[in-house]
Amino acid sequence: MSNKDSRAGGKYGGTHTTLIPAAALLCDIAHACASVSRISPGFIKAGLKSVSGQRRIKITGQESPILLSVRDNTSHQEVRIYTADVQASTLSIARGARDANITVSFGNNSEAA
Repeated sequence: MSNKDSRAGGKYGGTHTTLIPAAALLCDIAHACASVSRISPGFIKAGLKSVSGQRRIKITGQESPILLSVRDNTSHQEVRIYTADVQASTLSIARGARDANITVSFGNNSEAA
């Protein structure tokens, strides 16, 4: 998969610094939020069935960390966003996703555990 992006340093933590394109866009939005203290990318699941370019994100959590479950065309990645202001961070990420034509949905808190 050649369209991966890598982010490291600053607010990025963990050992997995490679991001799928949709997750990279959303992490850049989160990185710009003053209340975000850490962004922790998870493993990438690649080679999934194509969704015809339909990118989507599911935002889960009403407390820190916020879990972003990001689906790109043929890949999936979860990203945890640690923030002092969950509502403001969630709103910024959701607006940025919508502006980038990424479908946004919200999950409940019990799924984040």
